[in-house]
Amino acid sequence: MPLMQARVRAAIQSTWKGSGGVSWRDAIAYIEPDRLGLKYLKMGEVVGEDVFPFSALVDIAIKIPDEVKLDPELPHFGLKFYLSSGEKTLYLTIGKNMLIYDEKTFKSFVHQIFEVLINGAPVKLLLARMRGGALNMDATWQDGVLKIVTVRSIKRARMERNIIVLVEGKPVSLFADMEDLDIEEIEMGDKKVEAWKIKHFHENESVVSYLLVEDKKLKLYIIRYLLTYRSDYMELLIKAAEEFPQVKAEFQEELERELKELGGLDEMEQQVLMALYSGMNPLTLHEMFGISEKELEEIYDRLMDKGLLKLVMIRKVVDLTREGRKLVNKMMKYGMGMM
Repeated sequence: MPLMQARVRAAIQSTWKGSGGVSWRDAIAYIEPDRLGLKYLKMGEVVGEDVFPFSALVDIAIKIPDEVKLDPELPHFGLKFYLSSGEKTLYLTIGKNMLIYDEKTFKSFVHQIFEVLINGAPVKLLLARMRGGALNMDATWQDGVLKIVTVRSIKRARMERNIIVLVEGKPVSLFADMEDLDIEEIEMGDKKVEAWKIKHFHENESVVSYLLVEDKKLKLYIIRYLLTYRSDYMELLIKAAEEFPQVKAEFQEELERELKELGGLDEMEQQVLMALYSGMNPLTLHEMFGISEKELEEIYDRLMDKGLLKLVMIRKVVDLTREGRKLVNKMMKYGMGMM
């Protein structure tokens, strides 16, 4: 008995078939604990079937080019598998006929895939290793399992689906109110491990915990889940995504898209943003860059027009906006604007 099924439109791209166009087929997609299956339909009758084992899954929630999509206005979902016949990319979507296809069911189906991949996965947690900026010597590594549930975000004061860690049956919400995520080498018994260093809200205060996810695929699934359902976390996930070239490439593409939407930033504008981000005096930057005060003010005006700076005092004392800081963070990750 499948865990869930949904009426979909499906297409497959295979490396051995070349990189031509895709052919969309009507199908019933179903999820079992270890696989995703497709039963192809023609005139309402099953005329074929494909099965994709999750053990062969290499990426999920991949970026799908608009030219590949059946209809860019409808939800799509992409998965990549490495099978004996080669690499296959599976695209799923729905049709416009709401008597046959249901968008809500499709989105629940996609979420169910993540649940199968993430729920029950083992991790190790060092909870609240730092409290109030000081080491918490009582913190110890504990075994836990991941689970996707509906939790309450304290900061946003709302219920939302997210990933928690169950430790001895008690839920620990690391990602609902995550403030930062880094990678750090830390001691675990008599060895050192690379773990996710997560700053988050716990028991009415901001703490730093460490999460060890030993399975590389599982790390990818967590990142993809957060990017899918918490897109505002993108800049926080850049470091965690460093070991996944496909995700890193998507981040780079997104940054380039943002820069293009802003009309592009020339080299001097990038360097000015970086200098302001590092705390340099906005009134004396012209001396550092060897330009006139008038030229510097013109740069400030352009950056304010793009929403990246705000005026603090009349004499062009400026500061980065929230969007400006986010953009500089991304630029730093990719070595842009370095002086």
